[in-house]
Amino acid sequence: MPLIAARILRATDSAHLMGSALDIAGTHCLFAYERLAGVHIDSQLVATGDIDLLLDRRTSLRLLARHMPQEGWLGLLTSVDQSFRLLSKGSYRAVNKDGFLVDLITPQSADPIKPGRLETPHATDLTPVEIEGLKWLVNSPKIEQTVLDARGFPLTMSVPDPRSFALHKIWVSEREDRDPLKQRRDKDQAYLVAELIAKHLPHLSFEDSALNALPLELRRRAATLAAETREITPPSLEPDW
Repeated sequence: MPLIAARILRATDSAHLMGSALDIAGTHCLFAYERLAGVHIDSQLVATGDIDLLLDRRTSLRLLARHMPQEGWLGLLTSVDQSFRLLSKGSYRAVNKDGFLVDLITPQSADPIKPGRLETPHATDLTPVEIEGLKWLVNSPKIEQTVLDARGFPLTMSVPDPRSFALHKIWVSEREDRDPLKQRRDKDQAYLVAELIAKHLPHLSFEDSALNALPLELRRRAATLAAETREITPPSLEPDW
């Protein structure tokens, strides 16, 4: 894992947020899945310039305040790299001098009248943005995995179950409002993780009742995902050398 991402995850773990208030979503989950399966994923699929911090909106702000720096989420990031700043006031996104982005995301509220952002106790802090479909990842089983950073040092990360990840990625890739370039990457990652499960993690069944937090139609998509994975050669789990 790149050093900047590893340092951010260590900071959240040291603040007792990892696996309780926060999990990791998006591309960085692949580092946990490759470790879980004992394989090495081609670097082109794990290369990314941002990291998604998935906040469970059910977490008490009072509980967060006990573990967070006085400056909030941004304070947590600047403790890692002082160049982190908000992209704009009230943004869910921070960036450092190297252009590395950190997104603070959370599931969409069930109340359509409620504003689309979760309140934060810090006026100049990151404000989590609500995104449709993330409730499936928040409510799915989680795995904690020890991975290695670019220097070879370990860190712990909590991520959604790989089955939930694969199904969610397929759902995202088929949304009409998704950027076409991101759609292709989403689908590649879904096929990759489905293949990884079939070949290296066969004990993880898509029929497991633990996945009942996902919509029935999405769980039924697992059968076609497996078929598509066999028909379409997914990106290699190993580098081509």
